[in-house]
Amino acid sequence: MSALIVDNAVIFSGGIVPDADTLGIRDGLIVAVGRRDEVEEVVGRAPERIDARGGLVTPGFVDAHVHLGVGAMDALRCDLAGATTLAEIDERVRTFAAGSAAPWIVGGGWDPTLFPATGPTAAHLDRLVPDRPALLLDADHHGAWANSAALAAAGLDASTPDPADGRIERDAEGRPRGALREGAMQLVARLLPAPDIAAVAAGILRLSRELLAAGVTGWQEAALGAYGGFPDFTDAYLQLLTDGSLRGRATGAIWVPRDLTLDGVDAFITHAVDRARSNAAAGLPSSTAKLMLDGIVETRTAHLLEPYEGSDERGLSYFPPALVRRLVPGLNAAGLAVHVHAIGDAAVRDALDAFAATPEAARRRVRNHIAHIQLIHPSDVPRFADLDVSANAQPFWACATALTRQTTLPVIGDKRRDELYVFGSLARAGAALALGSDWPVSTFDPWQGIHVAVTRTPPSEPDAAPLGADEAIDLRTAIDAYTRGSARLLGLAGGRLEPGAPADFAIADRNPFDGPATGIHETKNIVTVVAGERVWG
Repeated sequence: MSALIVDNAVIFSGGIVPDADTLGIRDGLIVAVGRRDEVEEVVGRAPERIDARGGLVTPGFVDAHVHLGVGAMDALRCDLAGATTLAEIDERVRTFAAGSAAPWIVGGGWDPTLFPATGPTAAHLDRLVPDRPALLLDADHHGAWANSAALAAAGLDASTPDPADGRIERDAEGRPRGALREGAMQLVARLLPAPDIAAVAAGILRLSRELLAAGVTGWQEAALGAYGGFPDFTDAYLQLLTDGSLRGRATGAIWVPRDLTLDGVDAFITHAVDRARSNAAAGLPSSTAKLMLDGIVETRTAHLLEPYEGSDERGLSYFPPALVRRLVPGLNAAGLAVHVHAIGDAAVRDALDAFAATPEAARRRVRNHIAHIQLIHPSDVPRFADLDVSANAQPFWACATALTRQTTLPVIGDKRRDELYVFGSLARAGAALALGSDWPVSTFDPWQGIHVAVTRTPPSEPDAAPLGADEAIDLRTAIDAYTRGSARLLGLAGGRLEPGAPADFAIADRNPFDGPATGIHETKNIVTVVAGERVWG
């Protein structure tokens, strides 16, 4: 029998800091929370001890929307993440191509703000990779940069129509320029060679350990399905679960293919139910389907109720409303939750309308959620609570970064600045909040996201003007959403530090309640425990 005592702690659970300084764990479960002598009496003989040194002990953080598989693939490819100049991008691409004998040069992570609004050009990439096709995804993975050889391999020319769920950027003669938005990426990505799944699994394992180091003990792989040049990551996860090397509590969301039609809905639901059953039997709970309804604001592909600034465009809607209103109730009736990607307010409304069309009994048996929610019409805010739909927020974005100032606000108008990421309004309206990162789009360090949720300013800019200060949430609400809220959403048993709960928790190097909010981002995780076993620190 294993036993562990954590003392000298500030304990946070269920939104409160109880009058307790010690945790007792036995055989993977919390058996006592209280004062040291009380806990020692319950735990008994010869426990391992961890001195928290006055640091905050929280339930393990749970990332409700992350892409470890994408990060693993990026590490195997030409990695452009973090490049701050075009010269640096050029050098990385040239160096990678020179050292690779692969038939395609594939990679991504480039910063869209380094290029014009119409994106990079094929001619530019031709100079870097002149001898074979190349396809490089942007940092958001909502756009791609193709060279002429890649465009030719896919047969793209002036006569190629835009797909219903994407856009080909074109020159004055209508020829593809080299930038592909959303579903247009798939026109080229479908040609990419299949990756080595064993190598992808090794990358997911490495990244899962980085999550654990950050205090994240559970997560949802937000898209199990092939799209945009990425494979279905299910087999990689199942390899890790079979050999016992994956330590955190992973769940998955089964991808709804973007070419799904109304007459294919019933077959897809049957397929998703079968996959969810087999994945769960292998240790990967996947009782959720991932439905992507729109794109992103910065490329004018998010679906908006009002036109983008200076145009009549309202973005893209990837599925007909009739299909969504049939698919969502069908999935819920089959016992599967729906995890919706919706960034624009029109996409959020379409998702809420589909949940409203679902019989209440079926809807309340599952945990539906809408992720990203960059814009929500005020009249739709109370519908989250009314329909028991969780707000799956990525808080690190909710501040005025350079991307927000240079790319987001110019296309939606500065008058909507304070309408972005209305987390405070959702909380006040009684919506269930869950938090995540959308890594590798933003950091998976929970304390960075929590900092922004509370201050609405970038961690590196303490004097910056808050983005919608009234939409901030307090520190207790933010931590609770990133622990209990996300755990509940994903169906994980953790999220609270109380007798009988799994002993999944994180220990911080300080108590952030004691300092100013401007210092929250300085909090560091020092120990992570899963099922009573120290897995990091």
